[in-house]
Amino acid sequence: MSKGHRVFAAMWDKASSHEDAHTRDLRRQAASGLAGRVLEVGVGTGANWPFLPDGISYTGTEPDPHMRRRAAAHAGAVAGAAQLDDAHAEALPYDDGSFDAVLATFVLCSVDDQSKAIREIARVLRPGGALHFIEHVRPPGLKGRMLDVVTPLWARVAGNCHPNRMTGNAIVAAGLIMESQATAALHGLPHLHGVARKPAS
Repeated sequence: MSKGHRVFAAMWDKASSHEDAHTRDLRRQAASGLAGRVLEVGVGTGANWPFLPDGISYTGTEPDPHMRRRAAAHAGAVAGAAQLDDAHAEALPYDDGSFDAVLATFVLCSVDDQSKAIREIARVLRPGGALHFIEHVRPPGLKGRMLDVVTPLWARVAGNCHPNRMTGNAIVAAGLIMESQATAALHGLPHLHGVARKPAS
């Protein structure tokens, strides 16, 4: 069991409950189009739950016990978002092809092994299923090199967040096909959001 990040979970819970309109709109876009069996990887404190569409069969994972405790406090207000499993993204406890869609927002920056986590996401997606995501990504040029320098310290105080990862490249390397993608600036850093689909065969 993960020991988690007690202080960061409290900070994240407060911050995600006071997000700006742009961030909420990105969450709404990421959740739009979800249907059928949906897995959310790295639920955090449940910030995406208000945007989940009706009629889905929802499963969430969150390995941090402090995040799970705070998410549970919010679960009663959101219909259909109560199932929450203690699982790491790198070792999802589900059969191959179990889900029609996977939702991942601000989580692939913080997993220990990003490539392994995305391969697991691809594994549990059915053929033709889709990953809906919003993630920190490394900016080009000087800003990217500056992030490379500060990331080790930032990861220690921000729940293992690595804002210098090339997440778009990692998604494609795992065999998913980038169907749509766009970059948005949030709090001075680029974030990649979009949909990547598992080949149908």
